[in-house]
Amino acid sequence: MEKNNAADPIKPVILVPTYNNSGTLAGVLDGIAALRLPILIVNDGSTDQTANALDEWTARNPNARAQVMTHARNRGKAAALKTGFAAAMREGFTHVLTIDSDAQHDPACAPALIELAGRFPESYVLGVRDARHPQYPRRSRVGRRLSNLLIRLECGTKVADSQCGMRVYPMELVRTVRCRARRFGYEAEMITRAGWAGCPVVEAPINTCYLPPGQRVSHFHPWWDTIRAVGMHARLLLHTVAPIPRRRYRPGGRPLRKWFSMRELLSWMNPMRAWRELREGSIDRNEFAAALAVGVFVANLPVYPLQTVVSLYLARRLHLNPLAALAGSQISTPPVGFVLIAAGIYGGHLILHGSLPPIPDLHHAHALWRTLARPLLIDWVVGGTALGVVMGVIAFVLANRLFRGARDPLDPDEPQRSALQTPPARGGIGIG
Repeated sequence: MEKNNAADPIKPVILVPTYNNSGTLAGVLDGIAALRLPILIVNDGSTDQTANALDEWTARNPNARAQVMTHARNRGKAAALKTGFAAAMREGFTHVLTIDSDAQHDPACAPALIELAGRFPESYVLGVRDARHPQYPRRSRVGRRLSNLLIRLECGTKVADSQCGMRVYPMELVRTVRCRARRFGYEAEMITRAGWAGCPVVEAPINTCYLPPGQRVSHFHPWWDTIRAVGMHARLLLHTVAPIPRRRYRPGGRPLRKWFSMRELLSWMNPMRAWRELREGSIDRNEFAAALAVGVFVANLPVYPLQTVVSLYLARRLHLNPLAALAGSQISTPPVGFVLIAAGIYGGHLILHGSLPPIPDLHHAHALWRTLARPLLIDWVVGGTALGVVMGVIAFVLANRLFRGARDPLDPDEPQRSALQTPPARGGIGIG
């Protein structure tokens, strides 16, 4: 493949992973061929006419610098991306722009993303679809909101569209981090791991086209891919709250962030800061509701002497407002706390044994304490965790509705985000 000018800051290539999109593939390739950039195409085991469509297109475009790779069987989008990235690195490309083959993304937006990558070669460039588009599927909007929030909790990076397939990957980032997610989860996990690695993220709006329902081809399986996404984010959240060292991405030798100072800590816990952030929209209602939900979850755990410490620790690790988390944990204040303890013990016994625990005779409670202490504690741990999850979800929903007046960039009635955003790699002051 022809090399770019040595003076160019980056050497980009376009990657098109495709699976059973023979009806739209040629049109997408025609659009990106007009950009006169090298093209990598990965046919991920298509069973329709994709192979014929590729043969016909390459025959009609002999001057296109296109390379086709084929998987013998369908291995999922993550595998197709990795195959393309490996080829790009072998060819010496520094950046890869990915675009789906279902004709949803406008190839004319590719130059803007590549131009951003040239201005910020160390950054991960994400396309942002307009959530207010009249044909934007409602189910996709809900999934996008939830994915954005989880990524914010996991790494502190605030993004507007974590599920857009049109983005620019620096190959140095791909070499540095290791994503385990398969299929569609790879793109979301890459954002989280980029945040952990300290890689900046920039975003730019892109145009989208939604074909009529009868012509749309989607390979997203709502049940199985949702289950995979839940498992992936659960794994990433556990990794987030654990003080585990992570691989860093430091192009140019940029220093790592140091521990926060006492002044920064006091600023982090300032109640006026929390109110100002919510009012001005620097945190949306989902983040504030999540902080309350985390506090409610902690309130149900058998860590009563350490609830404040645990709430602050989780707020820190999950990049949440500390006062909202503390406020949620106060639900365990007596007399409600005693009810939560009893509910946790009874619920845990029901989960573990399928029945409610016997009520001991109070006259013999002291003698029975040693016998009951361990099983009651186990019941409390299991039941308190389960009750905390349920009450946390309820608190999240109620708080989300309570703060509906706060700004939310994905609401149709709100103005769209700015064309370019460079959030910090970690939200606020990170630990670990």
